[in-house]
Amino acid sequence: MLYKHPYVILRREIDHINFQKKYIEDEHFIELYEDKIITAENKFDLKIVFDMSYKMLSDKYGFFYLHTTKGVFTYQVKQDPAELIAQFRKVEIK
Repeated sequence: MLYKHPYVILRREIDHINFQKKYIEDEHFIELYEDKIITAENKFDLKIVFDMSYKMLSDKYGFFYLHTTKGVFTYQVKQDPAELIAQFRKVEIK
């Protein structure tokens, strides 16, 4: 593995006894290898990945975009993924 970057999946649960909503963050990682990218939900060969970008929406959350031939996949991040993108640029297939 060359690099890994954390992302979160927010899920909402309802406490039916106390009638309260609560939000739970599950942390996962985007893992960059020399020939693939693996997330909790997907595995991408680098041959189909043609770009990465991100937009921080606040000081707490932002969106990381993985541009592939199968569409754009979005991941919610809490940290700037600039180093992940820099590492991808070194191994990307052009």
